[in-house]
Formats: sequence, C-alpha cells, structure tokens
Amino acid sequence: MKNLLKSTLQVLFATTLLFLILEAICYFVGMPVGGNSFTEKIILKENLSPKKPKGEYRIFTYGESTMYGAHYGSVSSPARWLDVYLKDFLPEKNIRIVNFGRQGQGSADCYETFKDSLPYKPDLVIFYIGHNSFLASGRKDKVEAKQKSFSYIVHQYLERSRFISAAYRSVLKIQVMLKTEKVKNRTKPSIIEVFPIGIDQKYVTPKNEPFYWENLQFFKTNTLKILNLAEQNHVPALFLKPVSNLKDFSPYYSVHIKKLAANDLMRWETFYEEGKKAQEGNDLIQAMSFYPQAYDIDNTFAELSFRMGQIYFRNQDFKKARELFEEARDNDAMITRATKEVFEFFDELAKTEKMNLIDTEKALTPEVEGGILGEPVIEDNVHLSLKGHSLIGRLIAQEIAERNWIAPKTEWKFERERSFNKISREIGIDDQIKFYAYLELVKYFGSRYDKRLQFAQKALELKPNDPRALRALAWTYWLMEDKEKALETYNKLEEVDSGALKEVFKVQPQMERLSIKINLQRSPKKRGLPEMLPIV
Repeated sequence: MKNLLKSTLQVLFATTLLFLILEAICYFVGMPVGGNSFTEKIILKENLSPKKPKGEYRIFTYGESTMYGAHYGSVSSPARWLDVYLKDFLPEKNIRIVNFGRQGQGSADCYETFKDSLPYKPDLVIFYIGHNSFLASGRKDKVEAKQKSFSYIVHQYLERSRFISAAYRSVLKIQVMLKTEKVKNRTKPSIIEVFPIGIDQKYVTPKNEPFYWENLQFFKTNTLKILNLAEQNHVPALFLKPVSNLKDFSPYYSVHIKKLAANDLMRWETFYEEGKKAQEGNDLIQAMSFYPQAYDIDNTFAELSFRMGQIYFRNQDFKKARELFEEARDNDAMITRATKEVFEFFDELAKTEKMNLIDTEKALTPEVEGGILGEPVIEDNVHLSLKGHSLIGRLIAQEIAERNWIAPKTEWKFERERSFNKISREIGIDDQIKFYAYLELVKYFGSRYDKRLQFAQKALELKPNDPRALRALAWTYWLMEDKEKALETYNKLEEVDSGALKEVFKVQPQMERLSIKINLQRSPKKRGLPEMLPIV
C-alpha cells in the first residue's frame, strides 16, 4: 500500500513538474492565454499572431450580426468595406482589420470577445452594439445562469493555462479547416419548407415591465466595462450608433402598455379595427378618422403608431411619420431594434466625452425617402444591404481620418476612392452571393409574407428557373393559403426539376397529398387547378 501511494505521488509530482515546464515554455515563446471558442476560431482563421509585425496597424471590429454582415457575411460587411477604403486611402500603410462580429451577440458576449482578443494588440477597436440587448441569449438572467454553470467556470479556469489553451487551439484549428471546406462545398441554403416560428411569450418585454429596465441597465453596465477595458489598455474605441428599419418593418408584437378599463379597451378596439379596415381598403382619409380616436385612448400600442406613420409617410409628412415610426419601434414588445433609451445612453456618454460615437444614420438618410430609414439600405429589421455596408464602411474611414488616427488627415488620399460596383466585384459580390442572401431573407421574414414574396421574387429575377427560388416562392404562397399561385409555382417546379418536388415531399410529407390531386404529367394548359388540401 505504501509503495502504491509512493508511486502515485511520484507520478503526480512528475506530471505537475512537466505541466509547469510546458507552461513556462509557452510563456517564454509568447503563447497567449485562452479565450472563448468563437474568439479563438476567428484568430485561427485569420492566422493572427500576438507578435505584431513592425509597422502593422490592427483594427478589430466587434458587434452583432450587422457588423458580421448578416446574410452577406461570407463576403461583405461594414468591416470588409472599411478594409478596402483604408487600403485605397492609405496605400502606404500596412493596415489589418479583423472582424469579430457575430450573429446574435449581446453586450456581455461582446465584452468577453474584446477581453479575449486584447492579447493580439489592436491599435483601434470599433463596436456596433445595442439591438440584441433583449434577445433571449443576451439577457441578464440567461448570461448570469451561463456564467454560474460548472462548464463555464471550468472553461474560465482552464483558459488561464497557456499550455492547455495551445492544445485547445490545435483542436479548434482542425475544426476551422473542416468548417471552411464545408462552406466552400456548400451548394444550397438551409431547408426551405419550414413553418415560421411564432412569438415565444416568455421573451416578450413590454416597457412597463421591470425586466425591460433590468436588461437596459445590464447593457449599460457591459458597455461601460468595454469602455473601461479599452481605456485601461490604452486602445482607442469607436462606437457606431445602431440603426434600424423604421418605415418598412412593422412591430413584432404589440401590447397595451397603458392599462385600460374594459370600456376604454372596447372603444379602442372599435376605432382601431375600423381604421385598419379602411387603410387596407386604401381609404386613408377614412382610416385617419378612426386611428386618432384610438390613439387618444392609448398611444402605446406599437402597431397603431406604425400604421399611422405609414399614412403620414404616404402623405409626405415625414416629420410626423418619423415620430410615429420611432414610437412604434420603442413600444414593440418583442424588442429586436435598439430603443430610444439606448440612444440616449450613447448620446450622454458622447457629450461627456466618455465615448467616441459615430452618428451612423447620417450616412444612410440621403439614400432613403424623407430621410426615414428602411429600404434600400436596410433590408429587414436591422441588417444593412450591400449598399448600406459600403456607406457605413466609408463613414468609419472618414471618422478615423477626422480624428487623425492611423495618419494625419492631410495624408489621406480620398481622391483614390473607387465606385461601389468596382469594389463589389473586387470583394466577390456577385449574383450567386445575392441569390443565397435573398433565400435566407425569405426564411428570416417568417410570417411577414409580403417581405417573403419580395425576396423570393428578387431571387427569381437573378435565376428565373432555379428550383430553390421556385420552392421558396411556392412555399410562401402555400403558407399564405393562396391555392392558385402555390399550385402554379409547384407546376413550374415540376417542369424545371422533377426531383425537386420529391425533395419538398421529404421535408413536408403532408404536402404529398397535394400531388395526388395534381396530374403532374399533363400540360398545365390542359389541367384545371384542383382544390388544395388544408394546411396541417
């Protein structure tokens, strides 16, 4: 027994000694401590070294899906366009941009990513945050629960070891290589025939609930942590004020934030429904005879504000339209767009010179009617179009020059600026990229059928007979229960690719019953449209 104990102690001692030696070697060769897997994968993908080459100026960008590039992220993002503009304007400088933007990333994740990437010595950091403050994954209760989990605590402890982190990177490197190869070989987007996901009531956050203000404060705390960390490490930080679609994106979920008596609620509903009926019949004068009466009873119902904003916009009263659209955004109980309280927080920090803040909107408003944000620069609720990416990239470059960062403004060669089309071709934007992005947007819009149709048709304009675009269009009509157009599109799909319809049946087996009612072998001109079975 004594010999066994002695042998065990010797093994433990030898293992510990070996670990300490390996840890010391990793320290002296300059291997950094670890970070979260997302950050480490970006660093590996970019082949980023903690030893910065002489003369290299590093810019790291952080933030949500907008900074990542959303549905165009594989080739285009504000960071990608900034990279091109800086190389054009400062051709003598060795500037390197690494984009740490991530889809669904909240302020807490952004802080962690920033902290984990600091060993790689950025000279300037740029942040785009604010929209995801109330998403499920970024909420205070979810983040704190994750940080208290056993796996998170263990991972945080192991990250302190340079040797373990180096071994972990070796595993991640293989994963990154395999994922990159998988992306290269991708020939189609995700499954098309998917039913839209409804609103999960537990994530509804009306502003009269303490939960809203708790998470707003959580966002503020994380933002201040980012600013303090940047200051402690003597790294200039630049923040972009988040922008969103005001005029083309209705609220996700509307509630009466104001508490109404039963009689008042009944009167409100009568006025609202009558106004809605008139608006949908294109009788705007009649609609505005009802909507204001509902608004006087309760102006906190987001959809009412949005609908009134639409009418003022059509009448070109842009000032009033903007007020109502912003009100609709701020009262949306399913928050996916930064609210006025977020903007007021940013403005307050900027006024006290605690934050270098860019007014992002000023680059976009010249491109939209009435200066009210929406299409063509923002395609869904918050994500920029390709043109939007270019405008924001150009705005950031201008802001950096104005602050005499990288080089004095007098050394910037703005006369070298190239056209949007030339840069687009250079960075790899083509019809294929747009096509896949449009199909992803069809799915993203869920039950917003008008928007699904819009982008399915845009995809078909690029590839008129592509089975995937036809499936996207047909499935949207199917969800809308538009029998004739769904059948017409599925008939065309059968003519273009007979195997594609079989794939549809695999994904949604109940739709095969539809094929029994259609003789797909007969000419569409000779067959009448059958009755479609009800959606199940």
